[in-house]
Amino acid sequence: MRLGRNSGVRTQVFRTFVAVAGLLCVAVSMPAWAEEPDKDARAAGLPRAQFTAEGTDRCLGCHAGERMALMAETVHGNADNPHTPYAQQGCESCHGPGSLHASRARGGRGVPALVTFAREESAQIKTQACVGCHAEDMGDLPGIEWVGSVHDAAKMTCIDCHQLHIVGNPLTGQKRQQENCAQCHNRQIAAHPRFEDKGIVFDALTCYECHDVHQLLREP
Repeated sequence: MRLGRNSGVRTQVFRTFVAVAGLLCVAVSMPAWAEEPDKDARAAGLPRAQFTAEGTDRCLGCHAGERMALMAETVHGNADNPHTPYAQQGCESCHGPGSLHASRARGGRGVPALVTFAREESAQIKTQACVGCHAEDMGDLPGIEWVGSVHDAAKMTCIDCHQLHIVGNPLTGQKRQQENCAQCHNRQIAAHPRFEDKGIVFDALTCYECHDVHQLLREP
């Protein structure tokens, strides 16, 4: 009789452990920004998506085009840097857990929709996929305060200016950066003081040297 009670206690403890472990796995597998797409899966009666065990290799099994494979040569594809997507969950670090997407049953179709950064996706989902990492300090790279900024309030997202599946950062070039800003701020650039009386070569400056758009903009 005593053995039976002990066995029952051990069974209950084991079940509790499994339940807690399951909750922890869910917490680890689902970043906050991926909760919204996951709602579609739950509404369809599908299980919660998880990160795939193979990570990037699983994605490249189908998405093997040059633009996708090139990611390994970018800053985000540096697996030796612990802060990069490739050092964490690979492609899924940005696009969301892909277990259902990559399963034989789903075959890349249907819900849950991964974050594709398409025009029709909400600005919040696209922004959170980036600031989920970039809001925190990452080594020598300081965290950004994009959420709540003027550009965030205008529903701009990181990919309105930045490209990820390319090597290098074109926006570091003065001409390219000014052209990018001029898409919205052409009138302000044309009317901008040139500070010639200060001995400043205005046309050699980038916008970012004075205007840090990654932080909350506080106009004087």
